Amino acid sequence: MDTLVITLRVALSLGVVLALMWVLHRRMAKGQFGRAKARGRRSAAIEVVGRTGIGGKASVVVVDVEGERLVLGVTEHGVSLLTSGEAPAPELTIVTGPVQLPVRATQTQTQTPTPTPTASAEAFRQELALQDGAVPSLQAVAPVPAVAEPLPMRPRNRDRRPQRTVVPTSAQLQGSLLSADTWRQAAAALRSRRAG
Repeated sequence: MDTLVITLRVALSLGVVLALMWVLHRRMAKGQFGRAKARGRRSAAIEVVGRTGIGGKASVVVVDVEGERLVLGVTEHGVSLLTSGEAPAPELTIVTGPVQLPVRATQTQTQTPTPTPTASAEAFRQELALQDGAVPSLQAVAPVPAVAEPLPMRPRNRDRRPQRTVVPTSAQLQGSLLSADTWRQAAAALRSRRAG
């Protein structure tokens, strides 16, 4: 009976600790913990553009802050400004007209004019009927100019290699909650405490 009570207490304590860690993680991710919010003014938007390690615990970081690009040297002892300048404007592509999709031309298509939209729709309807195995009605059969051959499509997930499941070794798990040795030691400690 005592073992059941102790096990329930340990499980409840572990649940409370995990819940507390989850709540703290959520609050830190949202930025609601550890810093005072500026009221009445907007805080500066900081964007890390890139980071490169240059040895040991030193790195160079490129940061954009309110339209200014800063190059910072970061070491374990501090942060120093290497250079600064105006941040480049983001590149935007504005599409103002219809987009032409790439189509592989067949031999007959190069000799005939471009099919009209209704002819293309009719060709598509006939192709659907053929794919479904149904015979198109006599009304739908009309001479249709040749349509371009469809682009080849690569099937999804066929080229990917299956993911291997990596099982950690006992040396990698040593001291963690997932290690069986940790649980054995905890049970032995509980037994010795109860006996003594």
